[in-house]
Parts: sequence; structure tokens; C-alpha cells
Amino acid sequence: MAKKLGRNGNGEGSVYNTIQKGKKKFDNSKMCPICAECTDRSFCSNRTNWEKCSKCKECTICLKKGVCDRFYCYNRYPAQITLDDGSRTTVANESTRTASVEKKKDVEAKIQTKTYVKKNGITIIEVVKKIGNVKFEAGKIIKNTKDKDQYHYAYIENWKDFKKPVQKVTYEEIQNFLNSIRHLSQGEIDKIVAKLKAGFMQCVMDKIISYPDNPMLRTFTPVSLQKKEPVQAFEVEEQKKLMEHLLTKPLVKSSRCNYDERTLRNLFICALLSAARIGELGAIDITKHIDFKANGFVINRTLSCDGGKVIMGDTTKTGHKKIEQGLLDERFVPFDIFDEELMLAIVKDQIKNAKSNPNNKENLLFCQKDGSYIDHRCLNNIFKRICREAGVKLELPKGCHTHMCRHTAVTRMIEAGMDLLVIATILGHVDDRQIKETYGHILARYRNRQLKDCRSYYGKQKLKMKLCA
Repeated sequence: MAKKLGRNGNGEGSVYNTIQKGKKKFDNSKMCPICAECTDRSFCSNRTNWEKCSKCKECTICLKKGVCDRFYCYNRYPAQITLDDGSRTTVANESTRTASVEKKKDVEAKIQTKTYVKKNGITIIEVVKKIGNVKFEAGKIIKNTKDKDQYHYAYIENWKDFKKPVQKVTYEEIQNFLNSIRHLSQGEIDKIVAKLKAGFMQCVMDKIISYPDNPMLRTFTPVSLQKKEPVQAFEVEEQKKLMEHLLTKPLVKSSRCNYDERTLRNLFICALLSAARIGELGAIDITKHIDFKANGFVINRTLSCDGGKVIMGDTTKTGHKKIEQGLLDERFVPFDIFDEELMLAIVKDQIKNAKSNPNNKENLLFCQKDGSYIDHRCLNNIFKRICREAGVKLELPKGCHTHMCRHTAVTRMIEAGMDLLVIATILGHVDDRQIKETYGHILARYRNRQLKDCRSYYGKQKLKMKLCA
């Protein structure tokens, strides 16, 4: 018989007095009077059916004498409440009415303070993957990013503490997990932390856990054990040697190479003079992305890898972040950052070269002989060999790579005293934060030079004084 014990702000709640009967092994040595006198064996024929007939359900002798041979019987007081969404749920199942009422009041208090959540067996990796799929379908991330996310999912999925429901995961377990991945780079750690934060916050919004129970509020992002190496850029004299080599020496050493001399020479010099990424230069359409009136490149897309295959993207590398912030994913890179005359000559020469390629069906400024997209992996090997032949950066254990052209251009801009926000605009960054982080050692060197100039200026103005005794 159910009895209503009161109402709360979310609906009417009730505490029931009922008898719960669980299965037990058949003991033929004792049988309760109800079962002994029962002539209806349809429910318990051959003891293979564990359904309770009406007589068993109404029987109370088992609780008084403990003689039921078929069920474990308990006198219980379940409590139910109605939630905001109209669903009814059991929030207590105690042996006494008082205990059940107290537990029910505790749940009602949580409902009023918006800290109550319904039970849910979902795991954090399921939530994280769902968020990734939603972002992909909404166009927030591209397929290449989604594929890279699988690498981060694997770490989360393989951690034993994440195999249990979200509500049971503690902040200590998450911290132990994060401490176990300190061998990864700081960037990878930060991405995994971001995914966990988004996952647990989604659980809060879905009312799977309450906000105070969000374990990510108490965890700390660990510091990577990997030593962060400063970016490598060519010094002034090294850049001179490299550019002279590119302009005067043969660059193709094998007939099997799918790049011609002019393409390699013009590509690497463009990278040194524009600070554009190799993938961005490879995505330039000579009919759409070159403005000779304003003298510059229009950068609004880049090449990327998808499962080892080079594909044409529809945004730049940082494009999705800009789009999320309501910014235009397009930037203008002028030809006159360093040497307008040389840059114009290189671009015009490469346009002629590109148009002479009958396989260049997409009107690309830079492509391979067969018309396919340039591949940064192959170009890295070629560039490494060119730098070795030019005698620059021979001390690097792994040799040079094409992205050093971008680093070199940024270094020259900093050395020239260009404002960091202007540099950020040319590079395609939203602000100058990443420049400060990436080129901190170069900025420190430039600052020291500025201090020296300041001291020299101070002396020339005869402002230096001596303390009188």
C-alpha cells in the first residue's frame, strides 16, 4: 500500500511499504504454510519458474517466521519522487520508513539546489567521442582533425579508471591518468585535458553529474617531461648561403624526382620571403589567390594529410578557430615584406612554369610534374639535402626542414623591429601570444640588442653622470 508523505518543488513524492522477495535455492526441508496448502502450482511447477503468484505476493508469514522456501524476503520502504521532466524515479529503498524518508529529503534538497542527477552508466570516452562527432557534423573540425583525435581517444579509452560510469570517476584517478602521460609533448597533454574538460562539462549540462561533482575542477594540467627545444631559424649569414645556393646551384639530383628545378627553387624562396606555410603555398590558385594590384598572396586554404594522402582543405590551419570567433579566415601576405623585386620575379617566373605544365589541371602555383599536390614529407627530404649541400645548420642531428623557412622569416621580422601584432597578422594568428611563446628566445636576443642601443644613445646625449665624493 503506497502512502504519500509530502510534496516538493519538483513533484509529489511517496514512500512505499512493500515486501521484496529475491530468488533462493530450493530447500525442501521447510515450506511455509501458504506454499504447503497451495494447490495452484502453475507458477512454481517443477521449481523452474521464479514468478510469484498472488498468494506469494500477499504472504507476510515469511517475514514473521522466516519459513519461505522459495524467496529471500525483506521488508523494505522504497521512496519515489517526480522530476522536472515528468519522469518518476526511486531515490531510496531502505529497511525502515525513517531512513527512507531521510534519504528522500536529501534528494529533494539536491533537486532544489540543482545538484541532483539521474543515474547514468555512460563512460567519459563515450561522451568525448560524441562531442567530437557533433563538432565534425557541425563543421567545427575537419576530417583530418577528427582522425588525429583518435590518437588522443586511445589514451583515454585504455585507462582502466575511465571504463566505469562517469559518476564513479574521481579527480584522483584523473590526476593519476594525466600524470601518466607526461611523456607526451605539452601540446598533446593540453589537447587531452581539453577533451576531458569538455566531456565532463557536457555531463554537467546533461545532468549526469552535478557541477560540484565535476572532477576536472580539482585536477591540474601536468607539465610535459619532454624538453621543449627552441625553434630553429637560419642566421643572416646562413640565409645568404642558402638563397645563393637555391638561385645558382642545381637542385634536382635524380631523374625520378617529381619536382622540376624552378618549382623547388621558387617554392623555398617564396617560403623564406613570405613566412607562409608550405601547405598554404601549395594551395595557391594562380587565378584566384594572387593580387598583382595589391602585390601579394591571398591565403584562405591549405594542403593537409588525410590518412597519408595529401588533400586540399577549405580553410587554413587556424581557420576553424577564427571562424568560431566570428573572424574571416583569409589573410593577405604582401610581396614587399623583405625584397619586393625578387619576390615579384619569383612569383611571375613560377606562374609561367605552372602554366607550362599540361598536368596542372587545378591552376596551382606549385604542384608536382604529374599535377598532384606538393607533399611536405618529400619536400622535407629534398630541403634537408639542399641545406646540407649549402653547408648550413650541419650541426642539427635530424637536419633541416621546410618549416625553418617560416621561422627564419619571422626571426628577420623581429630583428627588424616589426610590431608583433603586424607579424601575427602576416602569419595568420589571432593575436601575438603564440609568437611570444614560440619565439621567446629570439625576442630576448632582440631585447638585449635594443637595450644596448638604448645605452649607446644615452651616452651620445652626454647624460652619463658620476657620483661626487
